[in-house]
Amino acid sequence: MKRVMDLSFPVWSRLSLAAFALVLMAPAGQAALGQQAAAKPQSVSASGASQPTAAQTATGAGETNPAKPGHEGIAVHGHWVIDVRNPDGSLAQHREFENSLNPTGQKILTGLLGSANVLGDWAIVLTPESGNGPCSFTYTVKGGGTTQGCEIVRVLTTQPAVNDCVTSLCSTGLTYAVNTTSIVLAGTVIANQTGTIGNVFSEVAYCTTVQDSTLSPAACVPNTGSLGGILTGTQLATPISVTAGQQIQASVTISFS
Repeated sequence: MKRVMDLSFPVWSRLSLAAFALVLMAPAGQAALGQQAAAKPQSVSASGASQPTAAQTATGAGETNPAKPGHEGIAVHGHWVIDVRNPDGSLAQHREFENSLNPTGQKILTGLLGSANVLGDWAIVLTPESGNGPCSFTYTVKGGGTTQGCEIVRVLTTQPAVNDCVTSLCSTGLTYAVNTTSIVLAGTVIANQTGTIGNVFSEVAYCTTVQDSTLSPAACVPNTGSLGGILTGTQLATPISVTAGQQIQASVTISFS
């Protein structure tokens, strides 16, 4: 499976609201697992300054006017919460920030709208921007090497875990919840070395109707021949420092407005 991690993310990318309804077609079994997802903390420490929405147009220094009715567009939001906890359970660091829709995610959602894609399983990926990440993994397949990213997956027997976890340190137990207006992914991983988190991604596996025109979402989840790609993600303005042995609790709430 070819994974694309394009870090040039568009800000508040625009999609048809119909994408939300199609994403909700993910397997009911995953939704039940996701009921354990933690509620979003209230305190906010954003990684960057807030940006005017596309529904606003600048008129002067510090002034904005709403765009004309019918020109507001549809926004995809990804709100991340990352807590780093010490081995004794005490909180070492709390961060909240927003992400953007990845260009690969645009293609995946377009395929869902056109009935060319069927949604599969999910993953959260945490990588350094440079240097060491919090998770080091040495592998022998595909020529061998060492990766620095952490991946949180639901199980090891579905994509994207089947391909990713032979070359990346993976932690199972990812939860997936579909709420009235949002999708919440949440999970944890223990750092095995001291490093930084500089990039975060939500990854989703998907099947194509070219592979099987009758394939359902429930059948795509265990399908190890499915594809995978980054749906949302961002590069952090200030990387998150993590020490070996600390627990990383990560969640992303994907919503539409």
